[in-house]
Amino acid sequence: MNKYSNSFLRSKKTLKKLSQKGSTLIEAVVAIFIMSFGILALMLAQVNSVNVSINSANQSEVTRAVQNYVEEMRAKAKISLKESKNNSSIILINFKNYSHFQSNNCAANLNLNLINDEVVSCTISNDGLITVQWGDKVSNPDQSYTYKLQAGQE
Repeated sequence: MNKYSNSFLRSKKTLKKLSQKGSTLIEAVVAIFIMSFGILALMLAQVNSVNVSINSANQSEVTRAVQNYVEEMRAKAKISLKESKNNSSIILINFKNYSHFQSNNCAANLNLNLINDEVVSCTISNDGLITVQWGDKVSNPDQSYTYKLQAGQE
């Protein structure tokens, strides 16, 4: 009886080995497939991080350029006097006029160097409000950014 039970156990082990043949290959393919999704997610996160960094650098560049130009505008503003009557007294009010800074080439005056973006519009109003709008016209035309700064603010 011992003799038969031993051979039965051996044949069971042999069957088990035969049934597992190739399963390690399937496990390896599944592991590689799962790992590739993880690597793909990391790559997408890296691309997103680079885009956020570029947008941040562009916003900093626009802020720097507009603030520098506003300082120039404040230094070279035309001062005008306006007379105002209040009851029986006359009050002289002085105000700054920035109309001579208006130009068709606002972006060139600001000297902007943007990464992967371009200036969509740039305006300077009479009261010294500078508005710059920029974005990527090619790959993502719907997404744009705007920065405004008033030269008359003290």
